[in-house]
Amino acid sequence: MARPHKPILSPDLIYGTALEMIDRTGRFTIPELAQRLGVSVSSLYHHTDGRAGIIEGVRALVAADMVAPDSGSWQQVVTSWATSYRDAFAAHPAAIPLLVGQTVTDPTTLAQYERLADVLHEQAGLSGTDLIVAITMLDNLCLGAALDLGAPSDVWDSFDHDSPFTQALATSSRPVVAKAAFDRQLQLIVADLTRRAAA
Repeated sequence: MARPHKPILSPDLIYGTALEMIDRTGRFTIPELAQRLGVSVSSLYHHTDGRAGIIEGVRALVAADMVAPDSGSWQQVVTSWATSYRDAFAAHPAAIPLLVGQTVTDPTTLAQYERLADVLHEQAGLSGTDLIVAITMLDNLCLGAALDLGAPSDVWDSFDHDSPFTQALATSSRPVVAKAAFDRQLQLIVADLTRRAAA
């Protein structure tokens, strides 16, 4: 039996192709995606839940690269979770605006948040609003840090060459600064959560 000339259409192929388009151009449309795959628009709707479903499929692909340890203190778990989150989304910064623009329904991503919530609740004693605030703080940090890693190497172009700001820019390595900023902010968040857990 002869092999098909093109891959068989599947949700995973659709999501992966959409992510490739987003990585390259920062966007995708259903007609462009269908053209890229060599199928009709109706075929995409047959295999997915439309644009929103495709975005959630893209979210699943990105979140699949997140890894958190199953052992260690809750502070270590939170630190590893956040670092993994930052790294996974930093690999696809152009996807972030699309992903934050709609409600998270992807089971893979929700499972990551459930894992974090369980650790913060069971080991740090957080619940209710305190729990959601903690997760939101980490969420904001990770997404911002992921965008920061995808920013231009020269974020600021200062016109005052004698200012402390410009002089500091001239002696700073952007990757080093981005990592240090994330690490310090994460340490502050974990320290705050530790104080609340002790209280």
